[in-house]
Amino acid sequence: MSRFNKEDMHRLLPQRVLSIVIFIVCVHGEVYSKPFPEQYEDDWGMIDWEEESEEIYQLSGFLEMASGVRLSNDPIIGTDKTLSDLRLQVQFNYDLQASQFSFVSDAYFDGVLEHTKINIREATWEARLGLLGAWGNRFDAKVGQQVLTWGTGDNVFLNDLFPKDFQSFFAGREVEYLKSPSLSAKVSAYFDVFNLDVVLTPEFEPDVYINGDYFSFFLPTAASQVALGFDVTPPLRPQSPEYALRLYKSVGKSEYAGYFYSGFHKSPNSITQDYGPTFSSLNVYGASFRTTLGNGIFNAEFAYYDSVDDENGDKPLVPNGQARWLLGYEQEIVGNLEGSLQLHTESILDHQALIQNSLTPKFEPKQHRVWFSQRLRYKGMQQALVLNAFNFYSTTDQDGYLKVSAEYSPVDLWRLSGGLNIFYGKQPFTFWGQFEDASNLFVRFRYFY
Repeated sequence: MSRFNKEDMHRLLPQRVLSIVIFIVCVHGEVYSKPFPEQYEDDWGMIDWEEESEEIYQLSGFLEMASGVRLSNDPIIGTDKTLSDLRLQVQFNYDLQASQFSFVSDAYFDGVLEHTKINIREATWEARLGLLGAWGNRFDAKVGQQVLTWGTGDNVFLNDLFPKDFQSFFAGREVEYLKSPSLSAKVSAYFDVFNLDVVLTPEFEPDVYINGDYFSFFLPTAASQVALGFDVTPPLRPQSPEYALRLYKSVGKSEYAGYFYSGFHKSPNSITQDYGPTFSSLNVYGASFRTTLGNGIFNAEFAYYDSVDDENGDKPLVPNGQARWLLGYEQEIVGNLEGSLQLHTESILDHQALIQNSLTPKFEPKQHRVWFSQRLRYKGMQQALVLNAFNFYSTTDQDGYLKVSAEYSPVDLWRLSGGLNIFYGKQPFTFWGQFEDASNLFVRFRYFY
């Protein structure tokens, strides 16, 4: 099994992004020599400017130390460390004549893998397309390396098929790192009848999936936990484009949205005839609804996962199609205490064909899986202290995942955080149960500049 050299990716990505930025700046014209105006949002939700600010650029960032340790021994992983980061983030914004350039990059030493890494989270040019005339004022574009997200779920992603970093989330890095960047072009349009977002990612960007570098996982064909430390590279990793679309509209206190995605499963849960992991084709069609209800907010979301390479569900090496539902509600329970509850279901289509053709039928998931998630968030000491507990529990798999955390930031210059990731389950092959030995304690200190 080939191993992808991540250092090559990180070396080439800045060059690609820099080429895009240089081209855009050259076409766009001169940078203002005048002070750049302050920003505000107009009726379209677009960025507009006034004429009083004295700065055309901003530079900021933070220095962070983070550490995590396993709560129980994992005999397959050779270390108790789950997190050991020394990280420097640089954020730079530069205002051009009628647009903005943004850059966010992390340079950090990963003490678990003993590698120094550079992660460009954002390198984008963003502008309203006013050069197209009055009609162009209804459009804006954002091009480059960026973090994208949509949908209504809280840590549950049905129609959000943009990449996620589950290794960071399970290890205890800041929750912002759950969303992974991609090199994409996003065009938004604003009309009276509806609003539209279209995203093109020229080359498929997968999740940062659990691969055995930090945590072991259950491999059905081996009928045991493994820690292969693998990465899927071309040609098993697709290099074709991804397309995503969102059509949405607000009516009164309610928001309606429709979604479409064409690309690939975000994790390598397909297998080639030679038993190599790969990504199979996927189309997703969905919708969502959000509105006020009582003293809180209600949301509902649906997604149909069309597994293009397995239309009849009888190919054992390709995931079956699925229908996914989400219902959620959140509100303030008492002063400074917020709570939410979500019901999430996944129904496997052609489940009988899956079982009949599976190489490991006893390890296949049930036809209908039901998950509940609950969140409690408390803010005290004038919001200097934030306590957070989020729990997944599956009534069908009888497994779950609990994440508890605390953040203390009495001043704007620094923040101290810590918490627990706890996985539990009755069977070692269920979704959460396979990570029971990954349960960990983490602590972070971040200094802002």
